Amino acid sequence: MFLVFFLLGLINFAEIATFSLQAQNKNTRSYLQRERNAILSRINKTNRILARARQDRNSALQNLHAISGQIKQREALLGVLEQEAELIEAQISQSEQVVQALEDDLTALKAEYAKVLLITFKMNNQYDRLVLLLASENLQELLARLRYFQKYNEVRNEQIIQIEKLKNQLLSQNAKLASQREEKTELYAVQAKEKIELEQLKKKQSGLISQIRNKESQLLSELGKEKRVLKELNELVSQSIGQAEFAASLSGEEKLLATNFAKNKGNMIWPVQNGFISAHFGIQEYLPTKENEKKIEIEKLGIDIRTSPAERVRAIFVGKVVDVSEIPGRGYLVIIQHGEYFTVYSKLKTVSIKAGDKVQTKQEIGTVGAFKNDLYEIEFQIWRHQTKLNPEHWITK
Repeated sequence: MFLVFFLLGLINFAEIATFSLQAQNKNTRSYLQRERNAILSRINKTNRILARARQDRNSALQNLHAISGQIKQREALLGVLEQEAELIEAQISQSEQVVQALEDDLTALKAEYAKVLLITFKMNNQYDRLVLLLASENLQELLARLRYFQKYNEVRNEQIIQIEKLKNQLLSQNAKLASQREEKTELYAVQAKEKIELEQLKKKQSGLISQIRNKESQLLSELGKEKRVLKELNELVSQSIGQAEFAASLSGEEKLLATNFAKNKGNMIWPVQNGFISAHFGIQEYLPTKENEKKIEIEKLGIDIRTSPAERVRAIFVGKVVDVSEIPGRGYLVIIQHGEYFTVYSKLKTVSIKAGDKVQTKQEIGTVGAFKNDLYEIEFQIWRHQTKLNPEHWITK
C-alpha cells in the first residue's frame, strides 16, 4: 500500500514539475517567435523599399550597403531559428522523458493494482471476513479491522482512477510529442529555405564587390567627399549641442527627462516607421580587405536608415528642438534635446517644426528626401553631451 501512495505522490510531483517546465518553455518559445516575426517584418519592409527603388540609378556601393543589411537580417533570422530548433529539441527530449516516466508509473501502478485485486479476491468470501471480524479480541480491534477493509476498497477505487488518469496523460503527452516533432520538421524546412536565401544574397554581394573594385578610384573619390561632409556635419552638431544647456544648469524637469530617456534605452521607436539600417555606427569598412591591402572605410556619426519616398520623420522621444538648419545638398538637419541627451535627424526634405518648439514622442518633424542616387534615407544620431552613442543600442530591434 505504501507503493500506491508513493506513486500517487510521484505523479502529482511530475505534474507540477512538467507544468513549470512547460510554462518556462512556452514563454521562451513565445519570445523567440516574436523575435522571428519582428525580423521577418523588417525583411519584408526592406524588400518592399528596395523593390520601389530605381535600381538603374543606384550606385553599386549603395546596393552593396543594402545587400549587406539584408545579409545581417537573414543571419539574425537564422540565429533565432536555431534557438527555436534547440528549444524544440529540448522540449522533445523532455516530452520523451515524461512519456517514459508515465509509462513506468503506469506499469508499476498496474502491478500494485493486481496485488490489491488478489488480496481483495482472497477476502471476497464474506464468511472469511466475518470470521476475521469475530476473531477480534476487543471492540477497538474490531473497528481497526473494519477500517482496514474500508481502506482497501478506497485504495482500489483510487488506483482505478489514477490508472485512467495516467492513461489519459500518456495519450495527451504522446500527441504533444507528435506535434513537437512535426514543428521540428517544419522549422528545419524554414531554416533550409533561409539558408538558400542567405547564400543567394552573399553571391550578389560578391558580384557587387568585384564590380566596385573595378571602380576603386571613383569609390575613393566619393568617400573622400563624404568624409568632408561628415566632418562639417560633426562640427555643426557639436557646436549646436555646445550652445545648449548641460547637466549643471538643467532644471529638475529636464534632469527627469534625461533619466527617462536613459531608462528607455533599447525600447525607443525608430525615427521612421518603415525602413532598414543601410549603414551602421562607427568605423565601417566598405569592402572586405585582403592581406596587406589598404582598408576602404569611413566613420559614421550615427546610422543611415533607408526608407520610402515621403516617409514621415518623427521624434523618438519627448524633447525640445534646439536647432533646425539647412545643409546644401543634404536637406534639413534637426537637433532635439532630451535633458543631457540629443537626437539628430538629417537629410530631411521638409521640416514642420522650428527651434524652441517642444515635441512629443512620435510627433512628425519632417519628411525624408532623396539627395543622392535617388535614395530615400535619413541619418540618425544620438549624443550625450559631446559623446556620440550607437543609435542601434537605443532603438527597438
